[in-house]
Amino acid sequence: MARLILALSALGLLGFGVWMLIAPQAILAAIGIALQSEAALTEIRAFYGGLEIGLGLALLFCLRSPGWLRPGLALSALCYGCVALCRAGGMLVDGSGGGFLLGALAFEASLCVACVWALHADRGKALQAPTGA
Repeated sequence: MARLILALSALGLLGFGVWMLIAPQAILAAIGIALQSEAALTEIRAFYGGLEIGLGLALLFCLRSPGWLRPGLALSALCYGCVALCRAGGMLVDGSGGGFLLGALAFEASLCVACVWALHADRGKALQAPTGA
């Protein structure tokens, strides 16, 4: 189960990162953000595309490397948890909401909780690297 959770975490980051790299205007326009210049577009592609793709690839590395499953779950929990907390805080402070923000918050919080659950589910027994391989 831990491997599945980490795979979903990686795919979520990779998918959104590629989407932000390819079509940032469409995504951001849907929540009322207009990119006013080419420099703004490049910055969004670089940071939201590049960083999320990089994190997704790091989680895939953790998924495929013996002994890295727990660090990958911890990284995923921290990343998704921080984004969820900041999104929830922003929604409260700004009075924002709506389908996209609520859906993103549910996805991020769910993956954070799932990663924390997986980290504690077996207290490391099932998450250790196989021996003799």
